[in-house]
Amino acid sequence: MDLGGVALRYADTLNASAATLTPRAVADWGRGVAEISGTYSQFASGGWSTQGALSGSLFAPLARGPLAELSGFGGGSAHQDGTRTGEVLINARLHFMRMRGDFFAGVGGGRTWFGGGSSGVLLGEAGASTTLGDVATTLVLSPVAVDSLRYVDGQLTMSWTRAKLDLGAVLGIRLGDQLTALGGTARSWGSLNAVRWLGARFALVAAGGTYPIDPTQGFPGGRFVSLSIRMATRRAPEAQSTSVQQPQLGTRPDSGLAVVTDFETRPAGVASVTLKVEAPLARVVEITGDFTGWTPVPLQLESPGWWTVTLPIGPGKYQMNLRLDGGNWLVPPGLLSMLDEFGGKVGLLIIEPNTKM
Repeated sequence: MDLGGVALRYADTLNASAATLTPRAVADWGRGVAEISGTYSQFASGGWSTQGALSGSLFAPLARGPLAELSGFGGGSAHQDGTRTGEVLINARLHFMRMRGDFFAGVGGGRTWFGGGSSGVLLGEAGASTTLGDVATTLVLSPVAVDSLRYVDGQLTMSWTRAKLDLGAVLGIRLGDQLTALGGTARSWGSLNAVRWLGARFALVAAGGTYPIDPTQGFPGGRFVSLSIRMATRRAPEAQSTSVQQPQLGTRPDSGLAVVTDFETRPAGVASVTLKVEAPLARVVEITGDFTGWTPVPLQLESPGWWTVTLPIGPGKYQMNLRLDGGNWLVPPGLLSMLDEFGGKVGLLIIEPNTKM
């Protein structure tokens, strides 16, 4: 939950400031994830507004192929003057995973309501994500059609996490039609945000930049600066700095993380999952993930260069990271790099019955 304030200049002409309260919750299980969030804004002028959103995704690995994702989004807003907006979208995506990231493409559609009427929405998307050093990067191109409006948004998102500091940046550009009646003519936007953790559950959050017109819900574009205090139930394991040069995971194409599942050695259908990591120069290898309660688990040296651990994990989708010699937590090579609910980088581990990866 974030508690703070924001200063806005929207529609290129109107200034406003408000106190804000933003709760957010994320649930992750097996092959699915769901998120619910909202914002209440009390303006200095005396008005108020509320916004809320619910989203979720289901993942399914296809045999010898990409990872399929089906996602849904529903959200809306209400304002003191009686105006309301709403939006419902359904998307289907395919993720083509690679060693350092993935390529993805999808299509979707839905309906939006604002200004006393409703409109159909069609959209597509294509993009790629990768991790370069400590920076996770995602580039997405999204063609959108809202009634007679046609435009394409391109957006680059970057995040960097180190110890107690999380940084993020967004750059975007729009080509095609705009709903200029909403106010504002800018076709590009950008923002920066920083989260400084004061402990495991508290952080300071600062952000600022510009945001585009939202033709699907009738929101004008504008500029903003915000500052808030974040209270969280937990944070993903913090990266730990080290002056020791990090050992490499190997150079062969099949090096990195290997997963073997065995459903014969555990009762009630619970899998015995063996994780293998090739790290020939490491002295200590550890993993952590939601299947360990984010508690670090050491691996054992099985043969020269290969470290293993066997854990009772059922089939599903999990988040995990890898650490060598007490250094920084890393996304294991071979796994899709993604952001968790706190903006940290984690690897997506998918366990299928009687399969090897």
